[in-house]
Amino acid sequence: MNRSFHVTKLLVPYDYSESAAIGLEHAVIFAKSFGAEIFLLHILEASTFQNSLTHLFSSVEKKAEETSKEKLEEIAQSISIQSGVKVTVMTEVGKTYKMISTVATSIAADLIFMGTHGSSGSGYSIGSNTTKVVQEATCPVIAVQNHAEKSSYDTIILPLDDSSESRQKVPFAMEIARKYNAKIIVAGLMQSTNDDYQRKFYLKIDQVQDFLAEHGCESVSAVYQGDLYKNTIKACEEHNGDLLVIMTEQEPGITGLLMGTYANKVINGSRIPVMTIRPAEIDPDRITVTF
Repeated sequence: MNRSFHVTKLLVPYDYSESAAIGLEHAVIFAKSFGAEIFLLHILEASTFQNSLTHLFSSVEKKAEETSKEKLEEIAQSISIQSGVKVTVMTEVGKTYKMISTVATSIAADLIFMGTHGSSGSGYSIGSNTTKVVQEATCPVIAVQNHAEKSSYDTIILPLDDSSESRQKVPFAMEIARKYNAKIIVAGLMQSTNDDYQRKFYLKIDQVQDFLAEHGCESVSAVYQGDLYKNTIKACEEHNGDLLVIMTEQEPGITGLLMGTYANKVINGSRIPVMTIRPAEIDPDRITVTF
């Protein structure tokens, strides 16, 4: 497999909400497992400080930044004492989703953790900022729902269709499984009843499982026929998944659109944290051969 997943820097947007706290809890355990550093980021929306008086704008902005930094420092110190994870705090002013992507690039983040509020609500909500961050970020993003209180990932759901891009997820799921000592559920999403298609599809699933076994990962497979979204959610529910790993591009590769219908629906409809990965421009044949 051509892609690898090494984590040294986690970016965690934080808005002091319950959802953000849950997302941070997940991120701390993840950082400790990978030996990574957390960059805790609070963003002050530029619109908050809109004022016709420039000097007043600057004064209010500066005060808010100082207050935010003090609060973040307290949280960072508490995390470091309790977990040993290094936390660097950051406060920026700007458009939330754009600033998250900008900061992620500037610090060379390996992963973004975002606590979410669901399809409606305030803060870094999955209906607005999270979706936009996933679209713009070049690194993977893990969206942690407000109700996802379980912070250990014992069972990882890895949905695979017959596209070459779909298999780019495998090394990411594998590395997380190794760190968490988790089991991977290879959920095959078949799109045809043709006998030859199904024979080749099962062969690909076997190849993925062989690859995982060679790298010390336990896995089981389950194959589903029909609707991609419904069967992805079904796999999560049937196998009590703790983390779902998908691509940001629509998996069947029909439209070639970033954040296609499938990915959008899964991010908004999943009851467990969702890790999204942007497809790399890799020769599909090279991926196929390495399996």
